[in-house]
Amino acid sequence: MTATRGRRALAAAARAMVAAALAAAVGVVMSLASCAGRNGLRLVVETQRDGRRLLSVPVSSGDRLEFEWIHSVERFPWYEYFELEADGSLFLRETRIGGFGAGVPYDRGTSASVEDGFVVYRGIDERFPSYRWINSSTAVAAISINGTVVARGTDFPHHEALELRVTPRR
Repeated sequence: MTATRGRRALAAAARAMVAAALAAAVGVVMSLASCAGRNGLRLVVETQRDGRRLLSVPVSSGDRLEFEWIHSVERFPWYEYFELEADGSLFLRETRIGGFGAGVPYDRGTSASVEDGFVVYRGIDERFPSYRWINSSTAVAAISINGTVVARGTDFPHHEALELRVTPRR
């Protein structure tokens, strides 16, 4: 009777360990799936010259993309906020500019205000299929998704023509 009880306890312990291992495996798979973006999109940065991929991160429609620049002449910060669309387009919602200088718009969007020393334009609502720029390791401060920095200007080649776009996950 004692040996039978011992075998039953061992079998129960083994079943519990298998269940725990399966639960852990499911947790890992779910975590990895959530990292891939809820709808299978990726934000990529590639060189315009030869299409060499420099960055690829999972994103989802509705995510907020933020470009943080430093104006090359006036040296003030410039922020652009985009919403990522399900079709891969970038929808410019808001711009925050730390001053005025060459190339700075003066009448953008449906509203303009001054907040914490920034000129803030809202209601811009312009759609772009991609975002192209000549990278400057000194001017591009950060590219962020939902407040998390995913790249800095120093991560990319200096004075290289780049393109950022949202693509379906491969």
